[in-house]
Amino acid sequence: MSILFIPIALLVLCVVGSIAFVAHSAATRQLSVELEREKHQLTQSFHYEAEALLGLLSRDEGLGDLVSGNQTRAERDRILQNLLLRQNLDYAILVSRMDGVTLAEAGEPEVAAQRARAVQALVDNSRMRGMEGTTLGIGREARVVQDGTGLMTFATLPVGRNLVLVATRPINALTLRRLATMLALPNLRVIPGRSTLETSLSIAGQDSRAVMTVIWDPAREAADILRELALFGLIGTCVVATVGVLLFRRIRHSTEELLHREAQASHEARHDALSGLPNRTVFIDALNENIGDLPHRGHSLAVLLLDLDKFKDVNDTYGHAAGDGVLVEFGARVRPLLRQTDVLARLGGDEFAILLPSVRSHLDATRLAQAIVDATNRPFMMNGIDIRIGVTIGIAIGPSDGTDSATLLRAADTALYRAKNEGRNRFNLYEHRMNEHERMRKLVDDELRGAIERDELTLVYQPQVHADTGRIASVEALVRWRHPVHGMISPAMFVAAAEERGLIVPLGEWVMRRAMRDAARWPRLRVGVNVSAVQFRQKDFVSSVANVLKECAVQSHQLELELTEGVLVEDADQAQAAMMELRALGVKLALDDFGTGYSSLIYLRRFAFDKIKIDKSFLDQMEATGESAILVHSVVHLGRALGLEVTAEGVETEEQRRFLQAVGCHLLQGYLFSKPVPAEQLDELLRNDGDISRLPLHQISAA
Repeated sequence: MSILFIPIALLVLCVVGSIAFVAHSAATRQLSVELEREKHQLTQSFHYEAEALLGLLSRDEGLGDLVSGNQTRAERDRILQNLLLRQNLDYAILVSRMDGVTLAEAGEPEVAAQRARAVQALVDNSRMRGMEGTTLGIGREARVVQDGTGLMTFATLPVGRNLVLVATRPINALTLRRLATMLALPNLRVIPGRSTLETSLSIAGQDSRAVMTVIWDPAREAADILRELALFGLIGTCVVATVGVLLFRRIRHSTEELLHREAQASHEARHDALSGLPNRTVFIDALNENIGDLPHRGHSLAVLLLDLDKFKDVNDTYGHAAGDGVLVEFGARVRPLLRQTDVLARLGGDEFAILLPSVRSHLDATRLAQAIVDATNRPFMMNGIDIRIGVTIGIAIGPSDGTDSATLLRAADTALYRAKNEGRNRFNLYEHRMNEHERMRKLVDDELRGAIERDELTLVYQPQVHADTGRIASVEALVRWRHPVHGMISPAMFVAAAEERGLIVPLGEWVMRRAMRDAARWPRLRVGVNVSAVQFRQKDFVSSVANVLKECAVQSHQLELELTEGVLVEDADQAQAAMMELRALGVKLALDDFGTGYSSLIYLRRFAFDKIKIDKSFLDQMEATGESAILVHSVVHLGRALGLEVTAEGVETEEQRRFLQAVGCHLLQGYLFSKPVPAEQLDELLRNDGDISRLPLHQISAA
């Protein structure tokens, strides 16, 4: 057995060595490619930084003052000093193109002394290159150099015909940290002299001799481990060379494929697979980092949330392939509109986000938003078809609209929501004072469905008492929303919004089911449930009512559905058929808010109601106008003549109670008897044989 173990062990060593050698070879090659890419990206970024400085100087409106007249040296110095402040420079000098004489200079004394030497070298070299006479050959140029103490962007710009402006801006730790984040280069920093590290980039000085080096940390510990394994594996490979050669090609292919997959997986973890843009994780990281830097810089940042309009129609009409093409093309149109430091990310679906790390005012963000809207309005050509969409944009500015990523994103989302409500294909800035209706509609959109599913709503019940005896005959179920942040939200605020946003059906179903569960505790009590017109017109409404009654084991006569005229207006025939089916089940029907519409008498003739409820507005006006009292008296007598039970809502005074009792109203409902109370408190009222008149008022009106 021991003799057989030797060749097996040697074979295992050979295989391990081969794997390590191939892995090391593939990893080294991959590292070389990554190193060149990192150096290229860093060089390009420095180039963009220099070009950005040159572009800012070219567009600076203050340059015209330098050639506008015969200024004194002091006036030119002041103009340059203002230029330093506007463009975040540390040195600027104005040189005569004819003789190289300094006409103006600005900068801190120590910095100016260092920079002046570099500028003098530039002037001397340019004079040597002059085309004629003593004319300086200095032209429009921008680059990154160093002066022995640090990096700077160096720009020369002709001003007018005879002047040359030379300006420098330091590349500080904040700039390096931003570049490190953008390029994913850990611990990007500058050291004096040259470096033997692979992860380094030398920066020459203005005299092309002195050198400083930009270095960063490699995240490649695996290479050292692979080198050690390679030595161990080579020993085994030498023992069984034949086996190693046979395994080499196969293992090499597998290892390279594995490394490729790992690199691809790392890229996909931070980028959207379809568009190649950064994903939500990268965007949030960049936003958090820039928010952290806000206290150290004198400008703001902006967050833009973008949502494509009519994108679902594109998928439904032309297919998902066309929709994917539109998403990719949209990203390609937006990218050229951004600066090098801006971040464009796809959050998912047709939602995108843009981070502007540096904005002077909200106008920078709104100009970009308008440019994106204009670019999106151009047709998208997909497979020979012109596809037209739009984009809606919400904008939040930090730190005025928020000092953390969650608050800024919520503010931008709120602005986006408002822009959609105002017509889409537009942009909107976040406003701190949104009107309550918009805020409630957004709250309903975001949270009501979840509150229904999590059973976070609650019901209260307002008793309806016999006018003669004061005993409870029935109750009306009223929904309440106890929000964990906003507290108790009245149904007057969220029910209408739920109807607008298409949530009234699940809300109505929840109310009916919860009311019937509670009704099982009160077998002698009718429970009134309000039904919206949208809910009543559902094709399966009658069957859903029957299912709820069966599920909750409640007698059908305990349920009383309160309908308004709006339920009956749109399709009277369908409403009549549904009401007949409900009556066949034994469910009671009440016409709510009677007298507030124009057709109530017609409904009483055609539809089989069991009860009419007199609206509270008639009782409120009864003491002020005699006509209201006459109308109430007539409605009560009309209801009794038709054999209907009559209930008066909103009874609040003893005078109202006595009047309604005198004219023959059957049931009374209002704060005079009880406010809406939870089911547990209603249990207490019913233990007193349902006679509210025996209880002190403070015991039944505190809910």
